[in-house]
Amino acid sequence: MFFDVKQVIQELVVPELKEIKSEQRNIATEIKRLDEKIETGLQRMDEKMDALHNETRTEFQRLDEKIDSLRNETRTEFQRLDEKIETGHERLDDKLDSFRNEMRTEVHRLDEKFDLAIQIRERLTAVESKMAMLSR
Repeated sequence: MFFDVKQVIQELVVPELKEIKSEQRNIATEIKRLDEKIETGLQRMDEKMDALHNETRTEFQRLDEKIDSLRNETRTEFQRLDEKIETGHERLDDKLDSFRNEMRTEVHRLDEKFDLAIQIRERLTAVESKMAMLSR
């Protein structure tokens, strides 16, 4: 009976165990293949992420340079406008000073004319008064 059980086990169980071991090896091989495939995929993804990171960094640097350039252009333009405004103020001040001088000259000339007119009026009044006395 022991030999019968042993023979049954060898005829039925051993082939099944060998088949299970073979399937286990196949599964282990497949797991290893999938693991390598995943690792390769992760490496490619890391490379792509690094490339994207570098590209993004380069783009940000380019944008920073462009912003700095625009900032400098704007600063230069504001300085130019400040100078233009300052020049305009100076010209306006010069014109106002010239106008003030012209006005002072004109007021002084009119004062002289008014003084002369007042003197003429006073003389005329004196002459009229003398004539009125003479004609009486």
